[in-house]
Amino acid sequence: MLKNLVVYSTCLSVIGCQTIKNPLANVSSVSSNAISSSGCGEKPMVSLSGKDVEEVVLNESTVTKSGQVSANKNVGYTFTATTGQKLSYNTDADVCLWVFTPDNAIFKGGELPKNGKYIIQVAAPQGVKTFDLTMGLGVLETAASIPTVSPTDTPEATSERTSDNNNYQSSLENNNIQPENDISQEQALELVEKWYAAKPRIFGPPYDTALVNQLATGKLYTFTTKADGPVAWLEKNDAYYKYNISEVKQVINFSNSGKRPYITVRVFEEMYLYGKNGIDRESSGSYTNNFIYVFEKENGIWKIFDYKKVGR
Repeated sequence: MLKNLVVYSTCLSVIGCQTIKNPLANVSSVSSNAISSSGCGEKPMVSLSGKDVEEVVLNESTVTKSGQVSANKNVGYTFTATTGQKLSYNTDADVCLWVFTPDNAIFKGGELPKNGKYIIQVAAPQGVKTFDLTMGLGVLETAASIPTVSPTDTPEATSERTSDNNNYQSSLENNNIQPENDISQEQALELVEKWYAAKPRIFGPPYDTALVNQLATGKLYTFTTKADGPVAWLEKNDAYYKYNISEVKQVINFSNSGKRPYITVRVFEEMYLYGKNGIDRESSGSYTNNFIYVFEKENGIWKIFDYKKVGR
């Protein structure tokens, strides 16, 4: 059973009109990404036909696709990529995922090994499952979330492979090169809550980047306010996010030791992306996820330096 799996690969933004091969042909390798429990095998039991496979254009913006699968009814998404690129994909649904290379081998993770067409195949271990699958270049981060944001990702959030998230948190915990910082859990939580309270004015009219400057520094500030960042994209395209609910449900962990203090929180959010044609349903909805917020002082004031979505 797969939850919160993100595997990295990268792809070009050009999809050719090639015939899709049977992804089970000549498959003999064992995928490290295959699900080993709850009914997901090392390779799919169903062959995909052309009508079950949809071409997607993957580049530095994410693409979110929704569908319904069962053990006997699988769907696939094909994209063109080149050697050395990295694919990111993420879903919270209880589904099985396999990635096939252009020579119909199961992709084992890391850099993509060949030029050509790749296929992501989705199945259900049992019963019928509905899923949202987010795919894109590299890390699914701020700019990558516009315009097609999954309901499991905030438009400015970063998310990474589960193992990378664990390594990220471990590095924070082990980076005790400075004494305890003068920020309390209450102050850290207050700063995070202020960020959520400010998001309607940042990611909607008046697109207030001055609020970003008040609350963020480092990676988060740069990514959010850059010329091709999410705020600029929304304003340019007459689009905006409406947040019905943004609530920190639980503090999971806090540390004010190390180079940068951090807090891990569980967040529930319901948001809708409005554009010229109304609500973008693929980029709207509700989610509950865990995030690590990292803090850094700027001119003696604590601000959010970065944050990342972590496993549920």
